[in-house]
Amino acid sequence: MKRLVQLILLLFIIINSAYSQSSIKGKILDKADNKPLTNASIILLNRDSVLRYFNRANEEGKFLVKNIKPGSYILLATYPKFELYSDTIDIKDKDLDLNDIKINSQKNVLEEVIVTRRLPITIKGDTIEYDAGSFATEKNAKLEDLLRRLPGFTVSGDGSITAQGKSVQKVFIDGEEFFGYDPKIAIRNVRADAVDKVQLYEKKSEEAELSGIDDGVRIQTVNVVLKEKARKGIFGNIEALGGTKELYAGNLFAAKFNNTERIGITASHNNMGSSSGREGSLRMNNQITGEPLNTNLGANYENQFFKKALKVNANYGYDNNSNKNSSQSYNKNLLPDNSFLETNSNSNTERHSRSNGFRSNLTMRLDSTQHMELQSNANWATNFNLNHTDSKTGDGQGNPISDFTEDNKSNSSSANNNFRLNYRKRLKAGRSLNLMVGNNHKESSSETEVKSRTFIYKTGDSTIIDQTRQGRNNGNDFSSSINVNNRINDFMNVALGYSFNHSKSTNRQDSKNNVTKEFDSLYSQNQIDNNTNQGVNLHFSYRKEKIEINFSNRTFYKNQKLNDSYRNIDLARNFWDNNLNVDANYRLSNSKNIRLAYQSSNIIPSFDQLQPLQPQTNPLFQQIGNPNLKRAVNNNISANYNAFSLLKGTNINVNGNLSFVNNPIINKTTILDNSAQISTYENLSGKSNWNGGLNINHMQPLANRRINFNKSANVRFNNSYSYTKFTGGESNDEFLLNNAKNTNFGLGSSLNEQDSEGFDFDISVNTGINVQQNSINTQYNATSFEGGASGYIKYFLPKKFNIVTNIFYSYTGPTKLYRKSINQFYTNIELEKKVLKDESLTVSIKAFDLFNTYNNTRRNGSDTNYSESVQQVLTQYFLVGVKWDFNKYLGKDND
Repeated sequence: MKRLVQLILLLFIIINSAYSQSSIKGKILDKADNKPLTNASIILLNRDSVLRYFNRANEEGKFLVKNIKPGSYILLATYPKFELYSDTIDIKDKDLDLNDIKINSQKNVLEEVIVTRRLPITIKGDTIEYDAGSFATEKNAKLEDLLRRLPGFTVSGDGSITAQGKSVQKVFIDGEEFFGYDPKIAIRNVRADAVDKVQLYEKKSEEAELSGIDDGVRIQTVNVVLKEKARKGIFGNIEALGGTKELYAGNLFAAKFNNTERIGITASHNNMGSSSGREGSLRMNNQITGEPLNTNLGANYENQFFKKALKVNANYGYDNNSNKNSSQSYNKNLLPDNSFLETNSNSNTERHSRSNGFRSNLTMRLDSTQHMELQSNANWATNFNLNHTDSKTGDGQGNPISDFTEDNKSNSSSANNNFRLNYRKRLKAGRSLNLMVGNNHKESSSETEVKSRTFIYKTGDSTIIDQTRQGRNNGNDFSSSINVNNRINDFMNVALGYSFNHSKSTNRQDSKNNVTKEFDSLYSQNQIDNNTNQGVNLHFSYRKEKIEINFSNRTFYKNQKLNDSYRNIDLARNFWDNNLNVDANYRLSNSKNIRLAYQSSNIIPSFDQLQPLQPQTNPLFQQIGNPNLKRAVNNNISANYNAFSLLKGTNINVNGNLSFVNNPIINKTTILDNSAQISTYENLSGKSNWNGGLNINHMQPLANRRINFNKSANVRFNNSYSYTKFTGGESNDEFLLNNAKNTNFGLGSSLNEQDSEGFDFDISVNTGINVQQNSINTQYNATSFEGGASGYIKYFLPKKFNIVTNIFYSYTGPTKLYRKSINQFYTNIELEKKVLKDESLTVSIKAFDLFNTYNNTRRNGSDTNYSESVQQVLTQYFLVGVKWDFNKYLGKDND
């Protein structure tokens, strides 16, 4: 820990000294009357028109830009409704005073002025547009490298994107999905130098776009606009890795763009537990779990036909994955008599899975008023699983209660296919008609061999199970809807719809005793589910200038039936169900927004919770349903405030939510003195399960916008109830109500700078407090501390050498049940060399967990159950890699 603190302090000293350089100052005045232009923008671009420094003038029109590296720059001075001032300046090793800069108001400019400078960021309505050429990236950099440099964007090691404080869920290339089943393929492989613009906006949900009824859901979306010449070309990359512990990986991505036609393929094969093509990435936690082996193939095709009236998007994926692993867990179950049960388990697993998946989307514009879309998907999969479990349960005082050993081997296969057809017709006077019909069919089969032995120490009894279980499941789900959308005026819209859904599924499992060859009904089922739902949807929206209000209500009549001939179960019910959604969005300005939302829905008890008897899984656990369960009501309130300044580069996002369930369905558990559990459900009247949270995130630039400083604070509270009874304690005939409360507080901050010069870095620190409370067994209530730090640093050296290092540390404090703290620490380092004239070939040496210090212990807790677990993990290893980025025409020779 001491070394980590010293390293962070040293890094901050280096950062501070690296930017203590020259500065420029001056004053921006109106040329007509010499009045200062308050808040005028001062921008410094390099000779390639890439944004390097930025600041604003104060109330007196004075400005100061500090920490400028020596070199030649293009100076821009801008002010609304004034002409653009442009000049070339040379910065040396001393400060520069530009004195007065006078610019004309546009009303005083008599002749036409043509502005040829590219602005780094512009706002077009609800869309923020970034000019890609204004942000420097390395040669052969990818789209994710570009996104990391855009103000307001962050990209994590696993490829998750956050923009303006919100998680990005969709990434489009020229308005279309590319490898739709995995959008990360696009950001990891599309070249940064092929990008012209990056657009950020919020789109409606897919359901709203297809049905025509706005459900109020907005999805943070990134659309990447390619350069015109980049719409034709061939590009991709090939990577090979080999290392110690007989590790290897090979990855291929290749794509061909020809205007509207796009063809792409991916392939990977490795024994490093990843199918993302990022096995050697230092931005990720690359500990290898178990003994994995992965093969993955993918193909994507897109095109437009008949003068772009027909759009085709299809992709195929093949996965063949396997793994062997071992794990240990230490579980503690709190009991009502102020004691606990302690279970130590060891598990060895082996799995093999193979799947083929196909997805397609056809969109056809029949004419100017008619639009049709057909989505279809299919998947075939086979799985093999082998599991050995050995667990021992004691009373926490060293006295054994029960032993359980099981060997489980299963083979299964599954197939499913579905389609969805949507038709939309624009009618006169702002009306539209939307029709949808879809069907999903699935089936699976399995054979499982189970051998287990349960020994109870108190009685000396053993229960032996030696069974073969044959399973077969079939299901079909048909859905349809019709919606009419009517625009009342320019501000109000009303939509009315009807939906019909019918599903039928069979779930059969036949268990046979391998010794007696007899059928065992206790572990078998022959279940048939029939469900029919009909619903009416009403949606009202109001949009005017800065305010937007959405109101929707869905009322369903549901008919549900369940039959199981093995257990003489015949359940049926008819009932009404209602879901309400209201949200309001108020745009305080183009850069400030506040949204409030309320949802109310019913939690309907499932037939699994209602049916009196369910198939048993093992002698130590039995699930019993409660046919008297009633529905619960869930209410959720959420609020979000977001404000950002493009020119200042600041962003603040505050979001909170409160959710509470009335008449909740809670667990009711009986723990026998032989450690076996009987679980059922019950409604809890007069109390509510509820949870709430508040998150605050703030980002601001430092050092003339070269460093992004992010700060965050959050609090989360969860309140839940459960019944429990221990027959071996003093309260044998009484269930006790346990109230579990969990509170988490957290603070975090990060600094990052990435401009591909000198060195890039991304450093983060976080700390938190976790408070766990139970109304029974209060002696185990505890407050624990959590925290951590991570650092990513990349040094750019002469001769095209780079050094990359990644440091990670986390701390989980002790509790009253687990007395030891958990410290996790690792360091990764890489030396890379770019070769060839175009730097397209990279040779690297990587070391993961350099000091072999990683600890993979995990700790979890919920209600009265707490556990620690560890598994087989390969931490320290070394890799040698070669990566070649090839590119023919894509993005080349563009301004």
